[in-house]
Amino acid sequence: MTPATRRRLYAACRAGNMPAEALPPADRERLVDELWAAGWTDVEIATHTHMSTYTTARIRARLGVPPNTAQARKKLA
Repeated sequence: MTPATRRRLYAACRAGNMPAEALPPADRERLVDELWAAGWTDVEIATHTHMSTYTTARIRARLGVPPNTAQARKKLA
């Protein structure tokens, strides 16, 4: 896959237009990390990226970050 194709594919997945499963594993991790850093929950990430919540949570756990939850959001506010 050429770098330009990979960037276009990533952008399409980031926009929610393609399933994240089309991405290489490292790019899926980066996508989950970006959305998590933006405050998205596992359910929101899974829905947007067309992944299961299990896969989303597994990737997030592999990244070593805690889940974003409504309770956590309240604590930060």
